[in-house]
Amino acid sequence: MFDVDKIAKKVAEESVDEDVLQEDKEEIPQHVIDEAKVDEAIMRRHDQRQWEMYNDRDMNWSGYR
Repeated sequence: MFDVDKIAKKVAEESVDEDVLQEDKEEIPQHVIDEAKVDEAIMRRHDQRQWEMYNDRDMNWSGYR
């Protein structure tokens, strides 16, 4: 019915369209990068607060660690 080897050979020998390659390599917009940095800073600040509360003698009532 279908000659798979013949089809595979044809696909392998086809030239690659540069426009198709450029679409796959689209850059990430700057606002997305900036938002990711802000999210990371917020998470670091939250983690720092949690760590400080855990190690504070007054705030950590479950016992000193």
